[in-house]
Amino acid sequence: MASNSETTERLMQIVCTINKTCMEGKGFDKLTPLFHDDVVIVPPGFCTRAVGRDVCLKSYEDACAQMTIERLDASDKQIDIYDSTAVVSYKYDCIWEFQGKKLEDEGREILVCVQDGQDWKVVWRTLIPGSREIETCPVEGAQTSQAPGTSLKQQCLQLIETLPVCHLTTIDSEGFPHTTAMNNLRNKHLYPNLAELYQDQDNDFVIYLSTSQQSDKMARMLANPKVSAYFCQADQFHGLMLGGEIEVIADQNLKNRIWQEGWTMYYPNGLEGPEYGIMRLVPTRAKGWCKNGPFELKLGGAS
Repeated sequence: MASNSETTERLMQIVCTINKTCMEGKGFDKLTPLFHDDVVIVPPGFCTRAVGRDVCLKSYEDACAQMTIERLDASDKQIDIYDSTAVVSYKYDCIWEFQGKKLEDEGREILVCVQDGQDWKVVWRTLIPGSREIETCPVEGAQTSQAPGTSLKQQCLQLIETLPVCHLTTIDSEGFPHTTAMNNLRNKHLYPNLAELYQDQDNDFVIYLSTSQQSDKMARMLANPKVSAYFCQADQFHGLMLGGEIEVIADQNLKNRIWQEGWTMYYPNGLEGPEYGIMRLVPTRAKGWCKNGPFELKLGGAS
């Protein structure tokens, strides 16, 4: 048996190899010997899980394909060894670029390792993130300044087609609202391959959203489909609320069409897995504030 100091050194070698591969964004096949066949990766929030070495390594690869990591520092390392099991924890400090934005985060990564033969392998892993901060904004095209003569309806359509995030509000069983930031799949700069999805609709403000089928948010929507989606460009005092009853999409062909490269980082079992969920909101009301006053749009026709 190796001494505790040798074991500690080996475990940190495993962590450093994984982090270095993520920094480089390639060579993930060389990580295969470091993970147990039945490894489980649980994303922050614990609403889903990736099971199995191939699925987990694919989630690493897809996540790193979506970002460029500028810095990934490890400190405050803590390793507890119990015979053939070890718990590895360290504080990470990371800066990366994702979808045109620079983000930073501090938090802790926790890995459970087991001794397999003469070596150690990762069998379980999660992150406990801190608070992310956007250092540089904006995604190209995210400004919503308007040309003279642009109608209010056109301004609102431009708003929802350029913001990277919308805020979805659902209602729980006790009648309390829950608001969550969501990727805005209507953004034509981030999701250009979905632009045709919104053409020739009877309602110009139809939106699609994606979340885990196993999330609390999904459970609230199934119990009460009444929701609102809010889009806001705060520095221009322009906000738009779309309200109505949301529909959970069961059509696999439509789900396949909406699926994006790299989404296994959210849905590790792929586009036919049990986690992947798509919703459609065909709003029945549209209200907001634009610069100096409230407004309400007539949906389905001219504003």
